[in-house]
Amino acid sequence: MDRRNLIALFAVSLVPTAALARHRDMGARGEVSGDTNYAQRTLAVGAVALATSELAQSNAKDDWVKRFAGYEVAEQTTVADVLKSLGMRAEKDEHAAEMVDKLKNSSNFDADYVAAQLDGHQQLLTIQDEYIQAGKEPAHVGLAKLARTQIKEHIDLLQTIQKSLKA
Repeated sequence: MDRRNLIALFAVSLVPTAALARHRDMGARGEVSGDTNYAQRTLAVGAVALATSELAQSNAKDDWVKRFAGYEVAEQTTVADVLKSLGMRAEKDEHAAEMVDKLKNSSNFDADYVAAQLDGHQQLLTIQDEYIQAGKEPAHVGLAKLARTQIKEHIDLLQTIQKSLKA
């Protein structure tokens, strides 16, 4: 079993039944908790990363850019599945479609994709850090800590790829 699947399995196993029920009750009443806001923000930025990475899998020329796109598709699919299993949903985000269109028309696809991923990962890191500081649900804070570690690794990898593209 690969590391991403182990992380997802671990994260899902951390969620207490009472917390999940409380989330569903709040959602049914139309309330937005800090947990729901965290999930919506994470899913919205993740949707952009997923959509652009799916495009990069076929449009990127650099082997490392294609490889990163594959990692990102796997990660964002797993994170979305975990958050959705907790009863959290994101609102439709038009930004993903806009970014895909922008990249489709890029004259320097690989560099623009990597720059967009760096920006998105910085946003995701901020979202995780904010939630880790203010989150009330220990299992969800644990999930944010796991995500933060993966995001930091991706930022390092993206910066390395970006340097190699400029060389």
